[in-house]
Amino acid sequence: MTFRQLAESRYSVRSYSSVKPERELINDILETGRLAPTARNNQPQKIYVLESEDALRKIRDITPCAFNAPVVLMVCGKSELAWKNQFSGKNMMPMDIGIVTTHMMLRAAELGLGSCWVGYFDPDAASRAFALPDDVEPLCLLPLGYPAEDSVPSERHADRKPLSETVEFL
Repeated sequence: MTFRQLAESRYSVRSYSSVKPERELINDILETGRLAPTARNNQPQKIYVLESEDALRKIRDITPCAFNAPVVLMVCGKSELAWKNQFSGKNMMPMDIGIVTTHMMLRAAELGLGSCWVGYFDPDAASRAFALPDDVEPLCLLPLGYPAEDSVPSERHADRKPLSETVEFL
């Protein structure tokens, strides 16, 4: 499968099989995230693998968007580790975390697993529930697992704006 085919076929899975992905697959996905480029290679990510019954119950209490996946990656960042743009002063940690998460999401699809980028959760509630250190900020969740047999893309999955609305050549 080419990268373009992978990008076209991948969709946000919101219905998972109860079968837990093998640890080797999870480790492969995490390794792919580790390889992701970050600003100045500062690697400000901290990823929590939520797989125990207790951890999954906690995250499901915080958001309905864990979708009963057998594994949820809570992707966090450490602002003080990230590069700051000297011109704008902006901290690049959120962008770095986006790149890391995208790498993991695409690798999961390549391995036959489903995932869904989730921002619909209260980061403060997650920090409290998992007793995260003060310097660790939860930014997104990535439910992972084998798609359920009846899993299909959302009706809006293929809706894309034309390039003329999102790109301008100067």
